[in-house]
Amino acid sequence: MDQNHDANETIEKYDLKIKSKPKYGVILQLHHTVRGRRIRFSSASFDDIHEKLACADNVGNIFILDFADLKFWKLASQGPCTALHFYPNKLDTLIVANKNYDIHFMDIESGSISFTLSGHSAPVKHISYSNSKMNNLLTASAAEAILWELTNYTKYFTLNTYSGAQIQQIMFTPAGDYLVSCFQNDTVQIWRHETMKSLKQIIPSELKHMKSIAFTMNGRAMAMAGLSPTLILFSMDTWKALVSIDLTKYNISGVQLVSFIPQVFDGGSNKILGVLSSDCILYMINVETLKVIHNIRCESSGIRNFIVSPSGKYFLCILQLGEVNVYNTSCVLDLAKVSKDKVNVTTPAHINPPYKIQSKNDLHTKLEVEKRMRTCMDSVRLRRILMQYGEYPEKFRSVIWRSLLVTPRNKIAYSTLVDKGIHTAFKDIEKQFTIHSTITLKSLKRLLSCLAHWCPLFGVLKFLPGFVFPFVKVLHKDPLLLFECVATVLMNQCQLWFEYAPFPPISILAIIENILAEHDQQLLDHYCELGITSQIYALKILETAFSEVLTCSEWLILWDHIVSNEPSFILMAVVSYNIIQKNAIRRLTTYKQLENFFHKQNPLDKKSFLKKTYYLLNETPEDIHPRRFLNSFISLEKGISYQQFSGYPKATICLKLARKERKKNKSERYTLKDLTTKSQEREIRCRFKNNESDIDTNSELSNDDNFGTEEKLYKSTRREAFQTNGDIIKRSVKDDLIESIMCPATVQLKRSKKVLKSNKREDISERAESISKKNKKANQNNQLEKAVEKLLFDGSNTETSRT
Repeated sequence: MDQNHDANETIEKYDLKIKSKPKYGVILQLHHTVRGRRIRFSSASFDDIHEKLACADNVGNIFILDFADLKFWKLASQGPCTALHFYPNKLDTLIVANKNYDIHFMDIESGSISFTLSGHSAPVKHISYSNSKMNNLLTASAAEAILWELTNYTKYFTLNTYSGAQIQQIMFTPAGDYLVSCFQNDTVQIWRHETMKSLKQIIPSELKHMKSIAFTMNGRAMAMAGLSPTLILFSMDTWKALVSIDLTKYNISGVQLVSFIPQVFDGGSNKILGVLSSDCILYMINVETLKVIHNIRCESSGIRNFIVSPSGKYFLCILQLGEVNVYNTSCVLDLAKVSKDKVNVTTPAHINPPYKIQSKNDLHTKLEVEKRMRTCMDSVRLRRILMQYGEYPEKFRSVIWRSLLVTPRNKIAYSTLVDKGIHTAFKDIEKQFTIHSTITLKSLKRLLSCLAHWCPLFGVLKFLPGFVFPFVKVLHKDPLLLFECVATVLMNQCQLWFEYAPFPPISILAIIENILAEHDQQLLDHYCELGITSQIYALKILETAFSEVLTCSEWLILWDHIVSNEPSFILMAVVSYNIIQKNAIRRLTTYKQLENFFHKQNPLDKKSFLKKTYYLLNETPEDIHPRRFLNSFISLEKGISYQQFSGYPKATICLKLARKERKKNKSERYTLKDLTTKSQEREIRCRFKNNESDIDTNSELSNDDNFGTEEKLYKSTRREAFQTNGDIIKRSVKDDLIESIMCPATVQLKRSKKVLKSNKREDISERAESISKKNKKANQNNQLEKAVEKLLFDGSNTETSRT
């Protein structure tokens, strides 16, 4: 990349071109040229979460390369830097150590510095973070190492050295339990992070002029090497050496740097070790077979340094001439397999490999593949992969979920449910959902029908189709796995959801509200001010399994973590989503806005969301923690039938609704209740006819008798009307009770206003009727008075005429 612009200019981003068919695995070559003069790159750092790379040159220019958006840009120079490291807790923050011994926290989008740490007496060469205590930052020079507490930016621990034992390398172990350093006097010192007390000192007699150490991602093995041609693999579990390798057999005279190269699906026990030799050649050694599988040497220049990304997806080599070559690890390893015969080096005879060496034919047999898969499918290994990479490989996701949920593959039991056909509740499911794919529609109908046949409760839950739909999209190719995964999720992650069905799960919502009150009372107060209940900010998310608020990739990553953790993880994820979206939520001021917010996808930082969820899972007090109320994980039983689902009350109203549906379909059958109702209706009709006949026979009676019969008829009809009105009132009370539980406070307020308005209208109509009656009576009286006056006037006129 050739660039000429001043540091004071506004940051402009440029297109980044990556080789689609990389030669020798090199996807990108970097060089910085200013006015024809080549400026050397000196340090670099990867950020796997956001697919970014930071590279710094000797002048102090820092280049940011975004592999996700295929952009790159240059930050303003802050002077020559000696070390780089991305801040794992904050988005787009880079830690830069310069030659003035200061440590800057720099925003990679603007180049601005938010904070500076000072305290070193020599240039900082090493920066490391603890995964157990994310607020602990370790910075080290050759003379001293400082452990910083970033919550208040203070020094937590300082390690000073003397001239004969300067620090060669220092870092946290991957789990963050230990702090390990190798010194110039060929010793390795180990401290326990919790207490910072010295735990172990290793002085390998065979290893001289130690230069570098490296750890596997599970932290169980450590590699040590130096300028002498010896490589030692050390066990952190037993504190003993596993194997000592004589590197002269590989034509390696000494080592400058070692680093393990993670691979997808290796469970954190990395098998490939990158070794940068003294003659500037990078070797890749398989520690299982103790063979060199590949080497990288550049014709134009030797390799001065190499850096591996945390996930192992990329690695880069900084050349002695200052250029940077970025490699795709999978492309390099594929190339190594092709040229395996050319690069193979014979295993030293006097070394006993710690692993069994298998022939090529055995590796490709079905039994061997299944054996390896079972080893890799261990839940502990899978969780290590998840914590390292953040998600499971898409290619193996369905297999991993099957292993984590311990699905029994009950083919006979599943076929029994399928043979029962489509359940009546889901025959017209396409009218509720717009599904263009007929395959997806058939899979959805089959799954819902099997669930309803397995337990009648699932035939009447309105939210169930929306809950299971994303699982159908992911696992529709294996219907048996789809059913058993969803059934296992309903048994474990959905505990206590159905205890008040079809009403909301009050217990679950109360648990979520208590957790939110514990960790963010301000957000809960905001909800209370607007009349927002947990049915809006929690139940809507649960009923759709997060599919409405997350994108497809975000949903898959979240459920990777949900199925890998205890059942309470999903409830913590709901609270975490609310807290992470706090800034956006507090800007919404109406009920309708907030209701729409939880029905659409909103921008979300996946790493922060998951990190907050794990924080809530570990830091929530036990008295309100969901695990206190939920049972531990239970898998489906293996056999010719599935165990009964018992997570709901047997007398639930859902079963009554299901019985009513069956009665509609079988109208020719009548229960005792139906017969009783019909007999009562016949009796009422008979009485009404008798009353009508009595009125007809007594029509010629006197006015008093007629009044008596009318009064009797009025009383009887009023009694019947009162009975019917009583039933209507009971039904309205029942409906109001259901609506008061299902609807939030604001809706109830609106409905109460409507009731008041309707009552006022009724009062106004009654008053109008009474006024109209009074007016009629007044008109009748006036007419009567006028008639009397006319008669009197006519009588007086006749008398005068006679006289």
